[in-house]
Amino acid sequence: MYDKVKMWNDRVIVGDNYPAIANCLDTANTQINQDTGEVIKVFGRIGGLNVDIYNSGLYIVGSLPKFLYPDNIFPLNRKSTKEAFEKLSDCLHFPTDKAKIISLEFGAHFLMSKPVPAYLDMLKETTHLYDKVKEAEKRGVHIPECYVNSNLLRYEMRYKGRLPQQLKEPEITGKTLSDEAFYRKMVKLYSDAYFAIDKVKTVKTTIMNEIKTVSEAFDTLVARLINQSDQDQITAFMDELKQNQVFNDPKYYTRLKKKLSDIAGKADVTETNSLIKELDNEVKNVSVYV
Repeated sequence: MYDKVKMWNDRVIVGDNYPAIANCLDTANTQINQDTGEVIKVFGRIGGLNVDIYNSGLYIVGSLPKFLYPDNIFPLNRKSTKEAFEKLSDCLHFPTDKAKIISLEFGAHFLMSKPVPAYLDMLKETTHLYDKVKEAEKRGVHIPECYVNSNLLRYEMRYKGRLPQQLKEPEITGKTLSDEAFYRKMVKLYSDAYFAIDKVKTVKTTIMNEIKTVSEAFDTLVARLINQSDQDQITAFMDELKQNQVFNDPKYYTRLKKKLSDIAGKADVTETNSLIKELDNEVKNVSVYV
């Protein structure tokens, strides 16, 4: 499930072969300080990865799936991640799995039954979810024939800067990415982040058959309005009541909040949308194949 990474390879890791690294690149250019004539860095590409070579070490940035395969439609699992680092090490003639990982993307593609926007409309947070086919077409990236015009939804997590602190690891190297315990942690973080996203619920079509009294009809209407509204609006309303000192007794605010909560919970007027259920299942299935 790994995709784009940024890694730092200290010169010590490379060893005596460091001066010859530029010769391993597919293309190489030199950036020179115009005032001093000093070489700032040598930069180029190898297998689609960007490489910046400095005196102290080198950065490698890019999509590992694209480096290993023709495209990044198939993100890397533990085994293929190890294969990617082995291939990179063979190309550059030093152990790249010792590199420090500076940033990484972790995600998967899901082939959905409906167009991707239909699912995004059901989510209240879509920063890391998008239509992979549309994104690839926009960037002019190759799409395998089997996925052309398909409903391919991409969900990813992006980690940048201070990765050991973010992921609670002493250090994160190329080798860490293929470690089973670390990979399981990444999958759990991925799944937990998705299920923490608020989803739009739909009103039950059978709810009218369940109403027997005026009181039940009233509660159903209020519950429907509460469940379909932005919860921040309710919080803002409660704050507005307090700011205007509507009630003399503070416990009335608590009673009102409880009453709204009871009504919203008592009348089961919403259900999870079928599209969300489909996407939920796709994300759940990710953890099965760790």
